Amino acid sequence: MAAALAVTVVVAGAAPVRRLHERRLHVLFGGREVHASGEVPGFCARVAYDLEGYGSEASRASEGAWDTSGADRSTGASKVLRLLAATIYREPVSPSFLTIRCPSEGAVFPPNLCAPFIEWTDVVNDLWQVTLRVTDTPREWVMLSRTRRWRLPKTVWREIVTHAGASDVVLRVKGVKRAGLWGRSRDDVHVSEEVRFRISVDPADNAIVYRLVDPPFLARKTPDTFVRDIRGDEVRPFIRARREYCINCHHFSSTTGRDGRLAIQVRYLGEKPTAHRTYLAVCDLKTQRVTKTRLPFSSEMTTFMSWSPDGTKLATSANQDVSSLAPFVLDAQNTMQESSDLAVYDVSAGTCVLLEGACEPDVLETFPRWTPDGRSIVYGSAPPGRHPQMTRYELKVIPYNDGRGGEPRSLPGPARAGGSCIYPRFSPDGKWFSFVRTAAGSLIKSSSDIWVMPATLDGDPWRLESNVSHAADSWYSWSSNGRWIVFTSKRDDGAFARLYLTHIDDAGHASPAVRLPVMEQPLMSFNVPEFVAEVPTLDEQTFFNGLRMEEKSVRVELAESPPRE
Repeated sequence: MAAALAVTVVVAGAAPVRRLHERRLHVLFGGREVHASGEVPGFCARVAYDLEGYGSEASRASEGAWDTSGADRSTGASKVLRLLAATIYREPVSPSFLTIRCPSEGAVFPPNLCAPFIEWTDVVNDLWQVTLRVTDTPREWVMLSRTRRWRLPKTVWREIVTHAGASDVVLRVKGVKRAGLWGRSRDDVHVSEEVRFRISVDPADNAIVYRLVDPPFLARKTPDTFVRDIRGDEVRPFIRARREYCINCHHFSSTTGRDGRLAIQVRYLGEKPTAHRTYLAVCDLKTQRVTKTRLPFSSEMTTFMSWSPDGTKLATSANQDVSSLAPFVLDAQNTMQESSDLAVYDVSAGTCVLLEGACEPDVLETFPRWTPDGRSIVYGSAPPGRHPQMTRYELKVIPYNDGRGGEPRSLPGPARAGGSCIYPRFSPDGKWFSFVRTAAGSLIKSSSDIWVMPATLDGDPWRLESNVSHAADSWYSWSSNGRWIVFTSKRDDGAFARLYLTHIDDAGHASPAVRLPVMEQPLMSFNVPEFVAEVPTLDEQTFFNGLRMEEKSVRVELAESPPRE
């Protein structure tokens, strides 16, 4: 009894003692302040975004050129090209003065995002005071942190979100070096620059489905796919690869995540003997019925695919012959395409047709994307068999014409962007057309950026202001309301891709991106993110049982292209 009473007394007294200790620590941040400015020796500014175009004119990106002398016979790449192909790992710069790294100045957060982390660099101090205030209101919070990565309390974040669209939030961090329990080792207090961010009135989709890929410099991969509800921290397995499968690119026919179809390309990498290691899995999300299909081509790789707007037809890369080139240390793997055609799989009819005009033997035709009206397909076109660093894709559009195809035409807007243009998409609201512009044939190299133009495919495109020049910004997806893009970026270290969100305004320009909050960043890359309005109800075990190697396959028939009228 006495012991229990003693515990009760200690517990009851702990909170007042803790509050007293916190008050004494806050006193340390009074006194002479030294502010971050250009006059402070060694101060390095955080990553700067091009904010000039946000809501006005977009900036233009200049095109670089590569030395192609001394090309070898196999891939056409020179030694210089192969060396420059590497995405060099970049150790984050640690400024000598207290500097807020996250969020960036002018960042915009979705109102349905969970509480974010505040991050700063500081090589001097070991105790920090974080202040947030909402402009045009009396609301202000002053809190302590003993780490340089600190998460906003949920209660504070919920109140900040109530000011969405009305006020900015101003963030400031002070730092001191402690001496003893309540002392400091110097007289002055370091003060960061103020950073302003705001909360949008436009919500993002609640869920993101993505792959988590082993280090990109490893050739053999069996990535698991996960789903994350951005309103909280819970991450659920969407489909596990069991270390035997490469669960490749996936694509939803519906933005809801709970109806329509889902297509996933699968490669079995296990030890069991099988004649067909590559196939396509199609899942009806409402019935959760999975159909394992085999397309009627000698190579059944279907890396890139796109559902028609009505969800009945799947445009795929067909006859795809892909070879992997040995990566550099800490470099993304290079993939060279020997061949690729465009095919359309009619799920209801159980037939597949090669699209006339986009199945030429001496041309790569890949990255298909249906136009919003379902009448045409945009795709990337390039000469085959070249080293990725020498490959240059141009975007073309071809009529579907009920499977008859037609004459493809080049899109002049992306061509004016220069470089290599790949991975086209349309925003679900039918307003914008987007693509990745890169210096060569890979969208995961440091030159990759996301560009946007009107969905009419007329006019000039512009480089989104959420890109950074020093790292890859690539795999991406639009939210169902056309207001947000989730994309992967290697801006943190040059080697591992993280998920970022950027808001798209009425003029099609982007706010500085915010990183998706995660408790711990894995030494893996986030890959192929897909926004869906709600967390899919698909059962992971049911999904896997339907696509596993032992399941029987349905053979898709190759249909002849209907004669053109």
